[in-house]
Amino acid sequence: MPAIFSRGEKLENGHYTVVKEIGVGGMGVVYHCRDELLTRDVAIKMLLPELMSDKKNLEVFRQEARLAAQLEHPNLVTVYDIGVEERHGKQHHFLAMEYLTGGNLAIRLQDSALSLEHALNWMKQLASGISFAHKRGVIHQDIKADNIFITNEGDLKIGDFGLARLLAGRVGAGNTKIMGTPAYMSPELARGEPQDHRSDIYSLGVLFFEMATGSLPFRAKGMIEMAMKHATAAIPSIRRQNPEAPEILDKVIRRMMAKMAEDRYQSAADILDIIDELIFELRVQRLGISSNRPLLKSGDVLQDALDQRDARSSGANRAVQAPDVMPSMQSKQIPKVDNAKSTLHLESTLELDREKERLKNQERADNSSAAKWQATAEAAAKTPESRVADKSGNADDAKKADFKAQEKSATTNIQGTPKNAEPVAMPSAKEAPSVKPPFSPAKATAGHSNQSLQRLSVSLTTEWVFKTKGPIGWSSHPLIDRSERIIFLASCDSNLYALDLRGGNKLWNHQMKEPILSAPVTIGNYVFVSAATGETFCLDSYTGKVIWNKNLNARTVASLAVVKESALLVASGNELRALDVRSGEVLWFYSVAAPIVATPLVQGDTVLVGTKGGDLHAVTASKGNFLWKFRGEGAIISSPFASVDTAYVGTKTGNFYALESSHGAMVWEYPANGRIVSKGAIVFTSVVFASQDRWLYCCEKYDGRLKWKAALKGRVSGDLCTYNGKIICATEDGWLQTFSASTGQLKWQTDISRKIQSPPMVANNTLYVGTVEGELFAYSLSSAENAEQTA
Repeated sequence: MPAIFSRGEKLENGHYTVVKEIGVGGMGVVYHCRDELLTRDVAIKMLLPELMSDKKNLEVFRQEARLAAQLEHPNLVTVYDIGVEERHGKQHHFLAMEYLTGGNLAIRLQDSALSLEHALNWMKQLASGISFAHKRGVIHQDIKADNIFITNEGDLKIGDFGLARLLAGRVGAGNTKIMGTPAYMSPELARGEPQDHRSDIYSLGVLFFEMATGSLPFRAKGMIEMAMKHATAAIPSIRRQNPEAPEILDKVIRRMMAKMAEDRYQSAADILDIIDELIFELRVQRLGISSNRPLLKSGDVLQDALDQRDARSSGANRAVQAPDVMPSMQSKQIPKVDNAKSTLHLESTLELDREKERLKNQERADNSSAAKWQATAEAAAKTPESRVADKSGNADDAKKADFKAQEKSATTNIQGTPKNAEPVAMPSAKEAPSVKPPFSPAKATAGHSNQSLQRLSVSLTTEWVFKTKGPIGWSSHPLIDRSERIIFLASCDSNLYALDLRGGNKLWNHQMKEPILSAPVTIGNYVFVSAATGETFCLDSYTGKVIWNKNLNARTVASLAVVKESALLVASGNELRALDVRSGEVLWFYSVAAPIVATPLVQGDTVLVGTKGGDLHAVTASKGNFLWKFRGEGAIISSPFASVDTAYVGTKTGNFYALESSHGAMVWEYPANGRIVSKGAIVFTSVVFASQDRWLYCCEKYDGRLKWKAALKGRVSGDLCTYNGKIICATEDGWLQTFSASTGQLKWQTDISRKIQSPPMVANNTLYVGTVEGELFAYSLSSAENAEQTA
C-alpha cells in the first residue's frame, strides 16, 4: 500500500503533524503524529477510502468511535478524536488514539515464551479490559495479538474496538458476514452466525492459549480450513506444550474456547476472578507455604471448584463450570506454614534448598567481581574515569552477620528480609521458611574492561547554561510547558525562572520569600510553585503575573502534583492538601502521623503518599478519603511510582516494595544494601531503582526476580530518568551514566565535574541537568548516541 502522507505533512489545518508511518493493515495506515494543540504524541489510524464510501459505514465508524472514546480504562487504548483529511480527491477518515511505543503482543510473543506469572498478569489485564467494555455494551469483535499494545511500563492495552465491523462490510448485509481474524475466530463466526460478547471470550481464550504456549491452538493452510478447525476440532491442551502450566489454567482456557457459546464463561469477570486467584496462589507457592485454596493443584478439589463456578456463570446446573473460590479482600492473607508437609507442586523442597544455596554463591561471586573490578580500575589510573567500582561487597558480608529477622505489623504484615537475600515475592508469616524462587541469577554488569569503559566515556555538547544564585534542590527538576517553548526552573535562591527553551535566556523570574526546594507543575497556561515555608503561587506561564497565592504555613519539600487538571496537591508538613487550581481554596486535606517529604503519586482516582514514618497511604483523589495504608521498613523519602495495577516504593533502610494498587497487598519485596532516596523507573517489564550502596538494581516486574545490577560511580539522590529504553542516572559526584533497561549494559557515561542532587530530564534529544552549584545545563544527546552506535 503506497504511503498516503509523508513526514512533516499537516492534518486538519495544522492540528496534527505527521512524524512517521508506523504500520500498514487491512483497514489502512497508522501514523505517529504530533498533536500541535495539546503538544502530545498520538497514533492516527487512517482508514481506507473504500471503507467509508458507504454512508452507512461512515455512520457506524462514528458510532463505534464514540463508544470507544467513552471507554476510560487502564487496559484499553484511549481514543482522542476522529476526523477527515482530503487528498487527491479522496476523503481519508481517521481515528486519533494514544501513542504507545512498546509495540504489540504479536511481536512480543515472537521473541520468547512468557513466564507463567508474566503470562497470568497480562491475562488479568486483558480480562479486566474486556470485562469493563462488555459491562458497557461494547464488543470488540476482533481480539488478536496484533490489536494488543504494550505500554512503556510493560502493561497491555486493547485497541481497535468495533473497527472489525467496517472491515467485514457488515453494515446493511445482515448478521452473516464473518468478522475477526481467522486464527482467533469463534466457531459461531466461522459458521456465519450472530455474535455477542461470548465471541470475544472465545477469541480471548485463543489469545490466552498463545500466551501460555507461544503458539496458536490450530494450524491451517487457509481460512476455510482454519474456520473448520475452530468449529469442529478438539481443543488442544496447553499442558502438552507447556507441562508447567497449572491444570486449572488449562481448564479455564478450554472453557473459554468451548464450541457452543452457552458452554463458555458467560462473563469475562468470572475469568478475571480465577486469574487473579491464580496469581495470588503463585506468590504463596514461591514461599513454600501451604494454602487452603490449592488452585494450582489438580484433582477432585479443583474439579469441584470449577464445576461450582461454571454453574454460577451460566445460571444452570451444568457439569463444567468454574467455582466461586475467590476469597474476600480480608481473606487474602498469607496462610500459616503447614509444618507437617510441604504442599509445593512445581518444585521439591530439596530443589529449592539447592537453588537457595546456588543463589547465595552467585551473589558472593557478584560481589567478588565488583571488588576485583574496582581494584583493577584504581590501579589502572587515578583519573575520574577510574572511579566506577562499588565497594559494597564487605558491607554485604557484615550485614549478613548482623541481620536478625523482625516481624513488622501494619495493614499488610511483612517479615524482615535479610539484606543479602534474593527477591521475596510476598509477605510471609513469622514462621514461614525463607525459600527463594527458582529463577536464574541476576547478572552483575560491572565487569567492563578499562578499554571498553574509555570507549563508553563521552563528551556531551553543551547547548546552553543558565546560572542561578543558589543550589538546584533535591527534588527540583526542570519542567517544560505545554507550548514546548518555556522551561521552568526553581532554585534555592528563592526564584522561579522561566527560560527560553532553545537558548536558555531568562524570560522572567518570580522571587519568593524562602528557598524553593521542589519542582513546579503546569496546568494549561499557568505554572504553580511552592516555597519551603508552604507559600504556594499560581502564575501566568508567559508573563509571571501572580494569579493567586496561598500560605499553608508548613514546611514543603515534596514537589507538587496535579489531579486531572482541576486540583493541585501540596504536601506540607504532616498534611496533604488539594487546592482548587482556579482560586487556591482548599478542597480537602488528609493528615498523616509523620512528615511528607516525597512527591505524591496520582494514579487514576487514587493518590499515593509516603511518610518519614514508613507508611504509604492511599486516598481518593476526588475527596481525600482513606483507602488503605502499607507499613514499610524505614522512612519513605523517595516518591512512589506505578504501572497499571502495581505501585512501587523504596525506603531509607533499603527495602524496595511492589504493592497491589487496589488494596496495598505486597506483591514482592527486594532488599538492597543501602538507602533508597530516589524514585525508580519502569521500562516495559524492568523495574529499576538506585540504592545508596552505589548499585543500580533491576527486578522483573511481576515476580521481583533480580534481572541484573550495575555498579554506579557514586550515590544517586535524584530520580531516575528514562529515555528510549534506557535509564539515565545522575550521581552526587557529577557522573551521568546511561544503562540499557533490559540488560543493564552501560551505554555511555560522562563526568560534568559538578555535584548533582536533582533529577535529570530528557526532552527533544536534549538532556537537562541541574546542579548544586546552581546551574542548569542543556546537553545535546547526539554525541552520546553516536558513541552508542560505535561502541
